[in-house]
Amino acid sequence: MKSIIVGLDGSPASQSALAEAIFWANRLKAELRGLFVEDEQRFLTYPPGISAEGGIPIAVPIANEDMEEENRKIQAEGDELQRVFQNACAELTTHHVFRRVRGNVNEVLTREALAADLVVLGRRGLSDGPDSRKPGPTTEALIHGSLRPVLVVPENAKVGSGALFAYDGSQGVQRVLVPGTILARAREGDVHVISILDDREKADRLVRTLDEYWRPHGIKPVYIPGERTGRVSDMITDIAAQKEVGFIVMGAFGHSPLSEFIFGSTTLEVLEKTDCPVLLMV
Repeated sequence: MKSIIVGLDGSPASQSALAEAIFWANRLKAELRGLFVEDEQRFLTYPPGISAEGGIPIAVPIANEDMEEENRKIQAEGDELQRVFQNACAELTTHHVFRRVRGNVNEVLTREALAADLVVLGRRGLSDGPDSRKPGPTTEALIHGSLRPVLVVPENAKVGSGALFAYDGSQGVQRVLVPGTILARAREGDVHVISILDDREKADRLVRTLDEYWRPHGIKPVYIPGERTGRVSDMITDIAAQKEVGFIVMGAFGHSPLSEFIFGSTTLEVLEKTDCPVLLMV
C-alpha cells in the first residue's frame, strides 16, 4: 500500500481518522492525501410546494447572498482543515497533500477512492450529530460503493496492537484478507482469528486455508473458538476489547449481501459498538 486517502470534515471521528491515517502512512511509507469535500448540497434548498411527479422534492439554488455566505463558510472550513492536516503531518516523512473537491460527497469519495490503496474515514461526519454511534450515511455509502478497502475509525479510537479477523469464508472477507494481511504485518501484535461459522467441518477447512495463506507471510494466527451464544456482533466486539486489538478485519457483507443490505448487518452492528477501527471491503 503506497497511497492513503483520509476524508476530513472536522468531526471528532474525522480527527481520529487523521491520526490513524498518519500512523499507517508512517508504517507503510505511503503517500497521504487529505480530502475535504465541499458538499454541493449546501448550495441547494427544497422549497415547500415544489416537487416532481410522485411528490419528490425538487432542489433549487439558494439565494445569491446566501450563496456568497456559504462559499465564505466553506472556504474558512477548508482553510482550517488544511491547517490541521499540515500541522498533524509535520513529522510525517512521506509525501502528503491536502485537496478540496466540490461535489456530491458520496460520489466524490467513491471516485477518489479509485486512485488510492486504502481509504480512512471517520465513523460519523460533522452533519450526522453526536447522539448516535451508528455509522453515518456517507460512511455507509462508501462501504457499499467503494472498490477499495475502507478503514472506518470511531471517535476517540483506542490505540491497540495486532488485529482481529472475523472470518466466515464469505466473498467480502476473502477480498479484505489481502489488505488486512498487509496491515497486520505492518502493525505489531498478535493476529487473532474468530470463526463465526456453525459448521465445524467448514470452519476447520477455512482454518487450514488461512494457515496455508499466512505461512509465507510469517503470520502465526491465534485462533479463538467462537461460541454462538448471542449476537455475532457482540462476540466480535467483546473479543476485540478483551484482546485490545489495533483493528478488526471483516467483510462488508456476509453470505447474503441483499438481505443484509435491506435488514441491517453484523457489519453495521460492529461499526456501532466497537471502539477500534474496522477494515472493510465489499
